[in-house]
Formats: sequence, structure tokens, C-alpha cells
Amino acid sequence: MTDNENRDQVLEESERLLARTFEAWRAEFRSILEDHRREIQARLEKIEREIEKKSDKENVELMVRAVREEDIKNLYAGLNRKMGTETMWKVVGLVLALSGVLGGIVGFLVRLFMGH
Repeated sequence: MTDNENRDQVLEESERLLARTFEAWRAEFRSILEDHRREIQARLEKIEREIEKKSDKENVELMVRAVREEDIKNLYAGLNRKMGTETMWKVVGLVLALSGVLGGIVGFLVRLFMGH
């Protein structure tokens, strides 16, 4: 082999070594970038889940508040109706009791004055 051939062979080997080195670096960088992409994707998914949970929690709280307000209004209306009905019957009972007492007094006075 001559010096030129020897030099060409060394250059080819050096180029192959550089190519393999660059290919290894490229694969390593690609692996690092892929790991970072996965980490970022996982973080984004976690953030999305937290936002959904928070949004769901806020929606549930709004629904509970609405249901509570609606239930309170219904209970209040029902109590008003019931209290109105109960009060009416109490008034009727009081009127009947008073009329019975008054009728008893009138009857007593009539008997007293009639002399029986």
C-alpha cells in the first residue's frame, strides 16, 4: 500500500467513526427529546385532569347550590301552605270552642232567668 492509499483508508475509517459517533449522538439526543416530550405530555395531561376536576367540582357546587336554593324555596312554600292550613284549622277550632263556651253561657243565663 502506498501512503496515499493508506491515508485514504485512514480518512475513510475516520469518516466512518465520525458518522457512527454522530449517529449515536443523534440517537441519544432523539431519545432525550422523546423523554422530554413524554414528560411534557404527562404534565399537560395532569394539568388537564386537574382543570377538569376543578371544573367538575365547581359545576357540582353550582348544582348543589341551585338544588339547595330550590329545595329551600319549596320547603318555605310548603311550610307557608301547611302553616296557612294549620292556622286556618286552629282558628276554626278556636271559633268553635268560643262559640261552644258562649252558647253554654247563654244557655245557663236563659235557664237562670226562666227559673227552671
